[in-house]
Amino acid sequence: MLRKICPVCGRETDVLIEGVCPDCYRLTHRIIDVPNEVNVLMCYSCGAYFINGRWSRGIRSLEKLVSSKIRVKGIVSDMSIRVFRDEAKIKVKGKASELMPNSYEEEYTVKLMFKRDLCPSCRAELMEKEEAIIQLRLIGGDLSEFKAKVMDIVRMTLAKGEDRGRVIKIEDVNGGFDIKITNQRLARSIALNVHRELPSFMQETSKVVGYRGDKRIEKRSISIHLIGLSKGEVININGADYLIKSLHKDHVDLVKLSDGSLVGIKYSKLTQAKLSQVKDYSISCSDGKVIISINGLQYTLNNVNLICPQ
Repeated sequence: MLRKICPVCGRETDVLIEGVCPDCYRLTHRIIDVPNEVNVLMCYSCGAYFINGRWSRGIRSLEKLVSSKIRVKGIVSDMSIRVFRDEAKIKVKGKASELMPNSYEEEYTVKLMFKRDLCPSCRAELMEKEEAIIQLRLIGGDLSEFKAKVMDIVRMTLAKGEDRGRVIKIEDVNGGFDIKITNQRLARSIALNVHRELPSFMQETSKVVGYRGDKRIEKRSISIHLIGLSKGEVININGADYLIKSLHKDHVDLVKLSDGSLVGIKYSKLTQAKLSQVKDYSISCSDGKVIISINGLQYTLNNVNLICPQ
């Protein structure tokens, strides 16, 4: 094979890349291009970084930011990015040209230029600005018992730390209570966890409360109706008495006492009905039948022995 002479260093070589040997080519051609410095907007309260239009926390976020600034020029077989305080170290394995016989490693250092400000969540916390409200209302059941369950879910959600923000106020209202929160994402996480854990019906609405430049500022309201009814309980819906046969994630199965018919009602419909719990009634079982007495009226139901005492 005819050997070639590199015009720069004078050494013999098997291949010339753009007229020079691989070693000389490597001196003037990098595997990747990286900037000398990267600007980073950082929240001085929580340490979150503003990256790709949103605030996120953790070193991984910075590594992704640095990675987005890298421009590959050659062939890359492996690359790692490590952040150390105010700089990022990049180690890349590959070669500047596919004509080069062997891969090699290069290291780069990028200076991180931090600019500090408050993220919207921390700013809202500082001002105790309410961005979302969860309105919880109870249908049947003991309000104090359900409030305790909801607050356990709130504490567990906050402990995970996946969403910024905090609860700024819990206010008792007629039929339930409201939770006021500084961050919409946190409010939605709490609401979804409550909805998953407890029988309920949930609705979300947003209201424009202002503008910041061209960006709309919205307040989110999340309404959750908690179903505090129990299997075997007698309730009155729109003037008719029903026995609760079973409760499910999104509906309740009922037995209409007047004719024994089975009725399934979605919780969304139940929230719109006029509902009350029947206080004075008695239930007894005889020969597989359920006998319910309410204010002197007696109803006999067949095939509902699930509530009969053993």
